[in-house]
Formats: sequence, structure tokens, C-alpha cells
Amino acid sequence: ACSITTTKNNINKRKRNDFEKNEDDSDDKGQFDVSVLLPVHNALPHLTSCLLCLFAQEKVRLEIIIVDDSSTDGSFERIGVCKRAYETLKEGEGGEWKLTEDEKEEKEDVGNDFYANKVECNLREEFAHLEEEERGNDDTYERIVRKYCKGKRHKIILRKLERSKEVRSGQGLALNLAYSLSTCEYVAEMEADDMRPQRCFYELLNALKSREDLDATFSQISLIGDLPSSNAPQEGWIGMERFRRWQNSLTCGTTEMAPGRYIEIPAMRASGCYRRSFLEKKMNLNKEGEGGIRIYDDLWRIGDEVVDFAVSEEQRTCSSLKRNPNHWWPVDVSFLHRAFNSGMRCHKVERPMYWWRQYAKQSTKVHDRCSLERLRAAKVHYMLKEDGPLGFAALFTADGDTDAEVRDVDALANSSEPDSSAAKIKNSPRGSKEQKKLIIRVFGRGETLNAYVADINREIELIRAKEKEEHYARHKKPLDATATITTTDEDDDTYQPKLLYVVEKRDEMPGLPKRKRSKENGLDKNTKLCRLFAFGMQKAREKILRVMRDDFDTGGLDWFVA
Repeated sequence: ACSITTTKNNINKRKRNDFEKNEDDSDDKGQFDVSVLLPVHNALPHLTSCLLCLFAQEKVRLEIIIVDDSSTDGSFERIGVCKRAYETLKEGEGGEWKLTEDEKEEKEDVGNDFYANKVECNLREEFAHLEEEERGNDDTYERIVRKYCKGKRHKIILRKLERSKEVRSGQGLALNLAYSLSTCEYVAEMEADDMRPQRCFYELLNALKSREDLDATFSQISLIGDLPSSNAPQEGWIGMERFRRWQNSLTCGTTEMAPGRYIEIPAMRASGCYRRSFLEKKMNLNKEGEGGIRIYDDLWRIGDEVVDFAVSEEQRTCSSLKRNPNHWWPVDVSFLHRAFNSGMRCHKVERPMYWWRQYAKQSTKVHDRCSLERLRAAKVHYMLKEDGPLGFAALFTADGDTDAEVRDVDALANSSEPDSSAAKIKNSPRGSKEQKKLIIRVFGRGETLNAYVADINREIELIRAKEKEEHYARHKKPLDATATITTTDEDDDTYQPKLLYVVEKRDEMPGLPKRKRSKENGLDKNTKLCRLFAFGMQKAREKILRVMRDDFDTGGLDWFVA
């Protein structure tokens, strides 16, 4: 069971904050610039430096909403101590730590990472002389907060979730609760083991406000933490460093980041600052009539089922939340794919303003849902999804077909108005039009190629099964569980798939597709050719672009995947 130890808080209903002790009862909505959502679960020993980074933010007023998700290592108590220490500071009081002249010059040489490394080193020095049992002394943290943070800039709201040990814990439920308590028009996030420079939210907010066409701004990232020395690199860190360089190279906003999502995660979700209007209009997972706002999901596989732990136990029993056993992946992967499928317009600030901590047991290294198999399954799912780039709407409505024209005509058979749209569709059944067809041609080599083809075929089977189930539900007919679902469904003359798929595997070196798209036979408004290039190395992708040149339909029917 899951319970929330706050008074009458509903994670799906946003309202004015219930301020805790030391927070006045005035309605100060509008006095703060950005709501920062911070989920916490067993975040020691790195939590203190994370909190200091937030409390020390300059030139912006933050509404910091911290939700502790059943921590057992003392994280909740540590937050409480630091929160009380900050709230005892008077206006302008604190922030006594100053750089020496030598340190100022060093900071200019090494860039933004200096602040994170300096704060970390100072904290380690301050804790070095203390015994383990004395590290929780309130006076110690009051002194540290006073040293690094100025008072009365930000509001801190702290809540705690209590879950039974049997319930899988992830960020989703804590994030949804934090969001329900937020009030600002701009919303950002923070991970409890990472760090940021002192003006990052100021710069992100300014970049977002400067362009009304943007839904979000992100920043480049740096790696901090247990990094190997340059003369003794470790294989795992080499991959992380390569990922950092690639992600930081995507500086052209949506035009690079949107297609980049099928190679890797193009931005750290927690590095972003988002407009509330975009989140609530485009990212709300609650269906119309369910009420409330639910931005985040949190998918875990439990036995043969996938469970969304970002909702209450009562909500998880709803049939509308049932997930296919193959559809589970990390929160940030789901969030970013859904955002880009919803048309998110974004920009990346060309400064590393999110410092991503590396350590041996971080979730990206040890959680099974962060595996390459899960990430690939997510890419294929959101690519073929109805609102994805290879979904029906993106492929064929641009050619003049509407959703109404391709819906199952039998579902409209009860229409009694001869001049109605339904009657017109009924009199022009899909059978009178050519079947829509998508050819997915996958280029690659070895295991990567085989894995992508297998995942695509599996996702097509899932799409078929869902279509057929919905078809029979509309017509109130039993689904023949023994029937084999094929691309033509000859076994059932009342069901016709919305889109026929043909998957072709091409085990070829990069840059060797034999024909240009214009030379392909059989392509017309009813038949589309998508080409996927499954190559993980940047050099291979660059070679393909050189060979194909203008024939590569970026962001349309040609995609790099990895």
C-alpha cells in the first residue's frame, strides 16, 4: 500500500501549497520564478551538496519542492535539518564563503565544474574530522548552510511519501506529488545526487522567456563524482564521456535533439526548464474526464505485468492503465519521447549547467530497465506509436487522409443521418480505397541489426493485437484467441488493419543503399518507405550522410537509430 504523510494532498490535483512550519500563510503565488521538483530516495551521502546548490541559487527566486520517497538512510532528516538552517537566515544573511583571488583565476580556467568540485572538496574537508555518528549534528549543517547560502531567496516545501517495502520505488509518484504542489509558470527538476552552478536556473529561465515559441530549455552537462584519472581510464567511464560529448554537441535545439532521441537521450530531463502550459496541455497522462494532472509515469515489470508506480494503488487497478509486458523503461526516456512526439520545441543553452554524478551503483548502471534492450524497445515503441514519426497520422494525414476517413466504417453503421460525415464515410468504405502500407527497411550489421528488426516486428504484433481487440470491443464481438493475426488478417473478413507493415533487413555497410528514394518502384500516396540506419558509431552515421546527401529525409522517413 502507498500513503502520503501530508494532510489531504492529492497528487493529481494542484492547489495552493500547504506551507509547513516556518512558512507563513500568505498566498505568495507569483513571487517565485521557477518551481524546482526534487524527488529523494536514499540520497546520502551526496544529498547535502545537492541541497546547497539549490539553496545557493542567485538572481532567481525558487519554489523548491522536495518529496522524500520512503528513504531509510536518514535523507528525510538531513533535508529537515538543512531546511530549518536555511529558514533561520534573515534577508541577505549568509553566503559568507568567498573565493580567493587564486581560486577566481582557477575557476575561469576550468569553467563551471570548479564550483561543484570546490563545494564538494570543502564539504569533505569539513566532515573529515568528524566521527560518523556526529555528522548529523544540527550545528554542523547550520554552519555549512550559512556559509554557502543567502537567506530568504527561496521557499522550501518538504513532504514525505511512505510506501510498503513490497512496492517498487521510482521517481514518478514523488515527481507527480511535487508537481501537484507547485505554483510557478515555469517548472524545473533536480536529481538528489547531482549538482548545478549558482546561476543555472536564472540562465535557463531567461533563455526560455526570451523566445515565446519555446516549450523548454535544456543545458549541456558535465560529469562529476568518481571519475577515473586521465592516465587510467575505465571502460564504463569512456562510454559516459562519449555520451557527454555527443549530447553536448546537439546545440541546434529541436532540429538536432528530436531526431537524436533514437540514438540516445538527447538531453538530461532534469537539466530542463519547462513551461507549465506545455506540460499540462501536452504531457498530461490522465485522460479527459479523469481529472487532475499527471505528468510522469514510472514503469516497472512485476512478474508478467508492467505496473505504473507513479499513480496510487487504487488508480493502478484501472484497466486504462494496463500496460503491455514489453512496455517498460526509465522515467526520463518515457518523458522525453512523449514530449517530442507531442511536438516539443526546445533549445539547449551552450553551457554545462547540469553536473551529473558518476558512481558505481548509479541507476543508469545497475537498473534492469536502463538496459540497452529496454531503451531500444522504447525507441521502437514511440517511433511506431500513433503520434510518432512512423505513426499513421504523421505518414498519411499530410496527404489528405483524415483520421475519420480511415476509421473502421462498421463502427459508424448506426448513423441515421444520410448527409452526416459518418454516413459519407460509411458510403466510402476503406475497402474502396487502397490499403495504406509502410515499408520499414533497416540497414545495419550484426547483433544491432537483428535486435532492431526483432523489436520492430514485436511492436507491430502488439499494435495488431491492440487494434483487433479494440475492433471487437466496438462491435461487441468476442475476440478469437486462437486466430493468427497477420498483416492481411485473411482469417477474419470483418477486421482490416489500419496500416500494413513490411519489414526488410539489409545487412550492409553504411552508405550503400542501392537506390535513391526517387528511383524506388511502387511508392505513392498509399505506400511509404522508411529507412532506418542502425549504426551506433558517429563516423558511420557521418559516412551515410555524405553518401546520401539530399536523399536523406531527416526527421521524416529516414532515421538513425542505435
